[in-house]
Amino acid sequence: MALGFGLQAILGFILGGALGKIQEILPLFIVMYGVFLTLGEVGPGATIVLTSSESFPTSIRGQCLGLIAAFGKAGAAIGTAVFAPILASYGDSVYKGNQAVFLIGSGFAAAGAISCWFIIPDISARLENEDEAWKKYLRDMGYEIQWGDEETKDPEGLRLDALRS
Repeated sequence: MALGFGLQAILGFILGGALGKIQEILPLFIVMYGVFLTLGEVGPGATIVLTSSESFPTSIRGQCLGLIAAFGKAGAAIGTAVFAPILASYGDSVYKGNQAVFLIGSGFAAAGAISCWFIIPDISARLENEDEAWKKYLRDMGYEIQWGDEETKDPEGLRLDALRS
């Protein structure tokens, strides 16, 4: 996620800083803008929900993910409301407004990369034990739990990791 944010920030700063020269070569602008958008979806866009959901204990995961989703929606609404006045503040200069939007957006991508790198913990080792800890907690609190159906067998020939003819 940090790599996607970081690369998007670098490309966005290039686009914002040299927007006039890049726009003169339309195919170059189209390709660079396409890569810029792709970097936002490949790294952060693909992993933000996974990272958010796996960062919390199972017992409160749903509530915390809902809270994070609400912050994301609020940020999208605020961003949409803020960027229109930024563009309008440059008057008739569409070039300066677009340049400012690229530079500000790239600043947010850089902040995202720094946040991902330094703040988001490495949870890969903890995930393996999380479900077992949750089951133990439920048992200790007196809940009778059963995980899965131990009687039903998978159909012959069915494998989830490979196709069989």
